Amino acid sequence: MTDLDTDAMQSIGALGAKMVRRQSFVRIWDGKPIDKPGVISGLPIDAYHSDCCSGPSISSSGLREIAPPDGCPLKYWDNSYLNPDRAPLVQKDHFTLGQAVHTLLLGEDGFREKFVVLPEEFPDYKTKAARDWRDEQIKQGKMVLRRDAIEQIEGMANRVANDRTFVDHLRGDIERSIIYQDRTGVWVKARPDSIPADTVIADLKTTADASERGCLNAIKKFGYYMQMALISTAIHEVMGYQVTDHVLLFIEPKRPHAYNIKPLDNQYIWYGKRQNRAALNIFAECLQSGFWPTYYGSGLSAAPSDFFEKQIDNEPSIPAEAA
Repeated sequence: MTDLDTDAMQSIGALGAKMVRRQSFVRIWDGKPIDKPGVISGLPIDAYHSDCCSGPSISSSGLREIAPPDGCPLKYWDNSYLNPDRAPLVQKDHFTLGQAVHTLLLGEDGFREKFVVLPEEFPDYKTKAARDWRDEQIKQGKMVLRRDAIEQIEGMANRVANDRTFVDHLRGDIERSIIYQDRTGVWVKARPDSIPADTVIADLKTTADASERGCLNAIKKFGYYMQMALISTAIHEVMGYQVTDHVLLFIEPKRPHAYNIKPLDNQYIWYGKRQNRAALNIFAECLQSGFWPTYYGSGLSAAPSDFFEKQIDNEPSIPAEAA
């Protein structure tokens, strides 16, 4: 008689139970404003970033632009879907490339429906004809890729295909939106690359520099820790469980497509949650008052940092007393 691995069977059973429970929160978007929390499937990215909820909503990109100490509510408002006089939307090449990489690496369907490649007759956008063609594609809901981007996307996919750790981090329910109503009354939107069956979430990032220093700079500069913190909060609010590990997967678009698997320290997530809380409070206050302030430090005196003071004090050529 064959011995059964009881622990393994229990683990498989627990995993299956989690998957069934997770699916109970999922519903397919019906094209109507979302008025109750849930995991939404089939919500297009352009609808996600617009008025898809029954009230004002904000995603991680908006919270990161508002959050103290370096945020600016005025800059958020200038591009917000809520602003009837918002600045014209400009499709950026690096954003389009990132979306395309996500689509192919994460196994999302409909690549040809979402993306179109710049024809050979237009090597770039320097001519009016090329720009007119691009603008027409955007009007039709397409994202435009340069021809060299296809080679980059394939190169990145091939580079990580055999790294099971990298690939396994992205297994799960792809590009589903997690939406809930905050205690301020505003709706909050998160869109993780994948929602796994376990308590580890991961997000894919293209970057020009996937070195240790490059990753650490990007995490702070672009507020990726805040994004991961919001995903963690959204999962807990809607699905009721705590995320234990947060992993960023950095990869360079240029050959040889070096990459870096970078787990985030939980203290980073704690800071991110605090900044998200501040940004949500400010967003709600601005909506109520109709006033969107500029940078938070405006009007405050500029003082030397501790690092600057040490530089001056430790420089032997600078006298201790001013002349």
